[in-house]
Amino acid sequence: MPDTYPLAIDNQRTLPDGFTGPVFVWDIDKTYLSTHFSSLQGLGRIPLEFAVDKQAIPGMPEVLRGIRRGPGPGYACAPLYFVTASPPQLRGVLEHKMILDGVEFDGITFKDWWKLLKQGRPNRIRDQIGFKVCALLEGRLRRPLATEYLFGDDAESDADALSLYADLVHEDISPGEALHRMAATGMREDNRRCALALFDRLPSRRGKVRRIFIHLEKRTPPEQFEPFGPRLLPVKGGLQLALALFALGLVDEETVRQCWEAVSRAKETPDAELDALVFDAVHHRLISRKKLRLLDAVLPLPGRRKS
Repeated sequence: MPDTYPLAIDNQRTLPDGFTGPVFVWDIDKTYLSTHFSSLQGLGRIPLEFAVDKQAIPGMPEVLRGIRRGPGPGYACAPLYFVTASPPQLRGVLEHKMILDGVEFDGITFKDWWKLLKQGRPNRIRDQIGFKVCALLEGRLRRPLATEYLFGDDAESDADALSLYADLVHEDISPGEALHRMAATGMREDNRRCALALFDRLPSRRGKVRRIFIHLEKRTPPEQFEPFGPRLLPVKGGLQLALALFALGLVDEETVRQCWEAVSRAKETPDAELDALVFDAVHHRLISRKKLRLLDAVLPLPGRRKS
C-alpha cells in the first residue's frame, strides 16, 4: 500500500469529462491573504481567529473576482481552487472571509495537521514542497486535461514546488527521473513516495500548466526567478498580477481598474508609486506597451490625469 500524503480535500465542483479549459489554482497565505499559520503554536489560536481578522493583500480579491468573471461580456464562472498548508479546522474562517470578499471558488485542499501528528510526523507540518506537489497532483487527477494557471509566493518554496509539478505534468519522464527531480528540490523521501504514487496514476494524455505567478511578498528581486524560465512570472502585488492576466486575455479592463483603486485606497499609495508599478510591469515583460495602451481609458497614468 503506497504512502499517501494527509490531505483534506473539499471539492465542490466536478468538471465535465474532457474539460480542457483554464483552471486557476491559488495558494492562500501570502498570495491572497496576508496572514498565515506556520507553527504548532499557531494551531492553538485557531478558535480565536475570525474572518474579519483576516486581511486580504490589496487588489487580490479584485483579481480573484475578475478571474471568476472572465474577460468576456458574459459570466465565465471560471474554475477556481485553493491549496493551503493551513489545517482543515480553518475551513469555516476562510470560507467566511471569501464570502466577505465576494470571492467564489470551487474547492480547497488543506494540509491535514492532525493526521500528521497522529502519524508521528510533525516535521511535515513545515514541509511545503512535498505538500504542494502532492496537492496539485491530486487536483490534476480530477482535471487531467485542464490548462492550469498556478499562483504562489516567494515566502517559502512555491517557485520550486510549482515548477516541479509543471515539469511532472508536461514532460514524458520516467519514474526514476521524476524521483531525481523531486530529490533535487530537497523534497523529503516520504513525500517523494507519495508524489511518485500520484505521478504513476497520471494519464498519458493530459493538459499543461500555462503560467505560474509568484507574488513577491518578500520583495525578492524578479531576476532571481529567471532560471525558472518564461513560464514563471514574478509579480509585485495585485496590480501587477492584474496587468499580467489582462495581457494574457484572462481578465478584463474593469478588473485592472478595480485593482488600481483597491491598492490606492488600501495603502494610500501615491500616484507616482502606482505609475512605477505599471512601468515596472512593462520593464519585466508582464505586459507590453501595446497591451497597456488598451487600458488608456481605465488607468490614470501620467498625461491622462485630470488637473
